[in-house]
Amino acid sequence: MKPKISVIVPIYNAELYLEQCIESVLNQTLRDIELLLIDDGSTDNSLQICEKYKKKDSRIQLYTNKNVGQGLERNFGIKKATGEYIAFLDSDDQYKKNMLEKLYQRAIETNADMVSCRIVDIYDGKIMKEHPVNDKVLISRQEIKDTMADLISYEEKDGYSGCIAVWDSIFRRDIIENKDIHFFSERYVYSEDLLFKLMFMSYAKIIAFSNEGVYLYRVNDTSFTHRIDVSILKRIVNLYNEIYIMFGNVLDDYNLKRRIINRTFFTLRFNINKISKTRNAKEFYRILLNDQEIMGIINLYQPTNLKNFVVYYLLKWKMIRVFEILSKIN
Repeated sequence: MKPKISVIVPIYNAELYLEQCIESVLNQTLRDIELLLIDDGSTDNSLQICEKYKKKDSRIQLYTNKNVGQGLERNFGIKKATGEYIAFLDSDDQYKKNMLEKLYQRAIETNADMVSCRIVDIYDGKIMKEHPVNDKVLISRQEIKDTMADLISYEEKDGYSGCIAVWDSIFRRDIIENKDIHFFSERYVYSEDLLFKLMFMSYAKIIAFSNEGVYLYRVNDTSFTHRIDVSILKRIVNLYNEIYIMFGNVLDDYNLKRRIINRTFFTLRFNINKISKTRNAKEFYRILLNDQEIMGIINLYQPTNLKNFVVYYLLKWKMIRVFEILSKIN
């Protein structure tokens, strides 16, 4: 008899929080689950931690690969999973004890193909912020397409609606397999989770939400502290192209191009802010302002507020010196 939910956890050098992550799954009130731990060539004690837990609980499957990346490890896990639904968990995050039971019950009550929950940000063991959602159920193609469009970006204002990550949700496995829904490599595209979620939503018949705050997302302040790979620019452009190619027909009534341009802009703005705190900020700004592909997209952007207006014209006029001064201030 297949488990109700398969939980897929890609792992790479995650020893600091890995035990908390694993135990949060094994201690779920929903017992009929399987946990797939996939080590991606860790050089710390992550694999040893996984092996220790595998000996304790028969619901654990342990696999080892070598440096293929999170997106492709998740695809590997999907192929090995046998559950009715699939969930994804990051190795430094954790579930509240009743997360899987709450989401599975919601799926049964509504016959949903996908159920998403409220996320709780935690830092140093304390709750920092909660991201509420409405307890709504999407049952029409129009409702689902509306939600997909706003997940990419709002059309007339800054930002987007919902969570672009996959770990807030459970997904019916049959749809993933039958429709060949998969992750792109994060080395190729920025926000591979967003593409997976959009692919799934485009085939789902019913999508439900639960305002239960049951996913604990660990806020990590070590990101981007030293250097950042300038290949991020190409990955942002690839995201722009893939969304347009994959969903241009599905969302043709939603001014999709403007929405993708908006997402490209605020994704770039977010990374500019992060990069301003790194050692190679000046180098990054110079590469950015001479990147014809991404600047071609930015030139199409229509600013939605004063902050975006300022950043847009700094980019458009290639004011490198101003960016360098801002990096020193930050």
